[in-house]
Amino acid sequence: MTDGTIISIIGEPALLEQTAEEAIELAHACLKLARKLRAENPTPIKTCDLHEAIMSEWADVDVCITELTRLLWWDDSFVSAVEDFKTNRWEARLNEDSRKRTP
Repeated sequence: MTDGTIISIIGEPALLEQTAEEAIELAHACLKLARKLRAENPTPIKTCDLHEAIMSEWADVDVCITELTRLLWWDDSFVSAVEDFKTNRWEARLNEDSRKRTP
C-alpha cells in the first residue's frame, strides 16, 4: 500500500532518474533561449514560447524536487546553507571581476 505520493509509487531510483531528465530538459530550454538572445545560431522559435518552455521545465523540476524532499536523507537546512554560500560566492566573484575591469 502506498501513501499516494509520487515517491511512494515509483520509488527513489525512478524519481532520481526523472529529476535528472527534467533538469536536462530545463538546461536545453535555457540554452535555446540563450541562442535566441545572442542571435548566434538562432532558433526560429518565438522568444515568448522559449520563456514558456523554461517555466514549464522549471515546473517539472520543481515537482521532482518537492518529491525528493520527502526522502529521509533530504535536509532543507543543508540546502539553504549551500544556496546562501554559493550565492554569496557568485556575487563576490562578480564584484571582484567588475572591480578588475574598472580603471
